[in-house]
Amino acid sequence: MLEDIFLFFAIIVNWFLFLLYCMQLFLFRVELKKTEKTNIVLKNTLLKNPSEKFEALHQPLTIIVPAYNEEKTITKSIESLLKQSYQNLTIYIINDGSADDTLLTCLQRFNMAAIPDLTQNTMIPTKETYQFYQSVNYHNLYLIDKENGGKSDALNVGINYTKTSHISFIDADTFLEEDALISLMSSFYFDPKIVSIGGLIRPMTNNRVLHDPKIRTLNLLKGFQYLEYLRSVLVFRSSLSSINSTVIISGAFGVYTTEIVRQIAGFETTSIGEDFDLTLKIRKYLNDNKIDKSQIFLSNSVCWTQPPARVIEFVKQRSRWQIGFLQTIIKQRKMVFRPRYRGVGMFSLPVFIFTELISLIIEVTGILIALGLLMFNLITWKKLLLIFLLSSSINLFFSLIVILQNSKLQKLAYRDTLYLTFLAYIEAFSFHWLSSYCKLKGAILFLKAPRKKHQWGDMQREEVR
Repeated sequence: MLEDIFLFFAIIVNWFLFLLYCMQLFLFRVELKKTEKTNIVLKNTLLKNPSEKFEALHQPLTIIVPAYNEEKTITKSIESLLKQSYQNLTIYIINDGSADDTLLTCLQRFNMAAIPDLTQNTMIPTKETYQFYQSVNYHNLYLIDKENGGKSDALNVGINYTKTSHISFIDADTFLEEDALISLMSSFYFDPKIVSIGGLIRPMTNNRVLHDPKIRTLNLLKGFQYLEYLRSVLVFRSSLSSINSTVIISGAFGVYTTEIVRQIAGFETTSIGEDFDLTLKIRKYLNDNKIDKSQIFLSNSVCWTQPPARVIEFVKQRSRWQIGFLQTIIKQRKMVFRPRYRGVGMFSLPVFIFTELISLIIEVTGILIALGLLMFNLITWKKLLLIFLLSSSINLFFSLIVILQNSKLQKLAYRDTLYLTFLAYIEAFSFHWLSSYCKLKGAILFLKAPRKKHQWGDMQREEVR
């Protein structure tokens, strides 16, 4: 009897996941086709109307780059911004009291000199600012040195000094492709209903900045993260964007209207998952005030980020992400299953909660029950193996479809496609369990200290070439 109930429940859960994956893949394809059509329309419009092209590609944009102990990556990240084909940029590096040579590295590399105080345009409370610098070689590049207050506090400083109509938040270990900003800013110009756009994040597997698209690496942890990002960023966020239900715009690369960010008073300094929190705050503000605006995701605006290279750093990062996720879900719990918040409240938030939390609870509970049943000879190990193979096959099916779609989209070499396929086959026996452990650890840490103050994630960086 107990064996039948357990097997029935396991099959129902796996088939639910299968249907969920199929729906994501369908919506992903819909979004890709929509993006292709939009790109064609944009190119034709911009080619036929030089004046509109100039206006669309010259909307003033301020980029905020918060930095804490980023001496190994900050210069390459800023160089990728200075090389952008989108030109009307103002860049603020916010040094949040770094303990390494981040400040000195920036001052020397970009030939920066001290300047008088800049003018604040808003007064979001932040930690004290010490000194302002401007590059002698790049007049649109500034640095603000401040007291350590955490990432959200650093971002709020940038918001306070922003003068432009649009603002972008980009991590200091993020490297933008040359045309990354064009699609985003063109979308704002041609669709005034958009208030925020997230770009596609791809993990670097070989520490080469945009020069070598090779995915293959002997560091399997990096390879697994690349595969994971394909599912969780490329497919999941594209699928939600297709039904106007974007639930998260990554802090690594996103652009917003400055007005909407100031309307909600910037970032919560107590939040660890500041990007998730900001996205939901914006959605709540829009729907509570009956403002017909949208938040979208664009897969053709690409940046690269440096993922953890060691297991200990990966565990720290993912546990921290789980804490931030739980903090935000508890804070915004009244949005869940509320028709007022439309697709976000009725669909994307519940799905996100299921994939990040409920599925973990089901997995841990299922393992404990299975061990108990096996211990008392109430189920055979062969039937447990069948359940494991069913679950692994469904996840493998999803991963393989995603890999094929991405190979066409990114035009990967066949060796890279084979490499990712190999990782997909062994993931169920390796990376999956590490990822689940991180989520479980994060959930336990959250339960111990649910109101822990936001702090920077401390990750050892690698030199970027």
